[in-house]
Amino acid sequence: MPYVPPKWSIPPDVKWIEVNGYPMAYQDRGAGSPLVLIHGSFCDYRIWPDQLGPFSKQHRVLNVSLRHYFPEVWDGVGNDFSFAQHADDLAAFVQKLTLGPVHLLGVSRGGTVAIEVAKKYPNAIRTLILADAGVRLELSETEENLKATAFRQSLFDDLRKDVAKGDVEGGTVRFMFRLNGPGWWESLSAERQKEFLQNIWTAIVDCPQPLTKDEELRKFNFPVLMLNGEKSPLLNGVLISEMRKRGNFGPPVIIRRAGHGMNLQNPKDFNEAILKFTSQH
Repeated sequence: MPYVPPKWSIPPDVKWIEVNGYPMAYQDRGAGSPLVLIHGSFCDYRIWPDQLGPFSKQHRVLNVSLRHYFPEVWDGVGNDFSFAQHADDLAAFVQKLTLGPVHLLGVSRGGTVAIEVAKKYPNAIRTLILADAGVRLELSETEENLKATAFRQSLFDDLRKDVAKGDVEGGTVRFMFRLNGPGWWESLSAERQKEFLQNIWTAIVDCPQPLTKDEELRKFNFPVLMLNGEKSPLLNGVLISEMRKRGNFGPPVIIRRAGHGMNLQNPKDFNEAILKFTSQH
């Protein structure tokens, strides 16, 4: 079906631009070298309340919502929700706004999308910043690796089962408990919880992660920063360690007192690490 113009409301503080036939929503703040923010599953442009101000003091911040995330409230219907599509959309977005090479920051699933952009459109990248990025690597079948990869599979499988039974909120609470630890969901405001639930189908639709090969990581010819929450799931630490070895990247920055939702749980350290990195490149 045609998406343009958007069939849903666009909030007053948000712009939109047509990319590959879809009205991509985004915020545009500040001035300086462009920094593009890519949210993860369950999220959208509203996940960065503690970053927009500090980041926009040093950068032109482009805060996007990917295809089928809020302000569209998606019902899971269609065949254009994929990592490849999102990477193509982001590359088209960068090109349409004539941004030139950008600092590209992706968290969680957004990190997977950022990696796909880097693999397919390396000239669009000035620096690549990955916060607990999801990525599929060829891992040896050690006990630790098997445990880590099984965690992700069961996390999403159990969520799909809960939603299929009609327990959307309960399934989301259990998902967040396993991902971010006890009390995290309850610590969110009712409005923030509503935002997550509005994007539920972006976590339900089974979208296989593309395989990233070692030689693809070694081709990255731009600076790479990886961040890991001190309390993040084992899987994220395993993937960061493996990417570091295979791509010859620098050591990750560990965000203290934070888990997978590190930009919300410890925004001060998260922001400082990123701005220090971008100021050097």
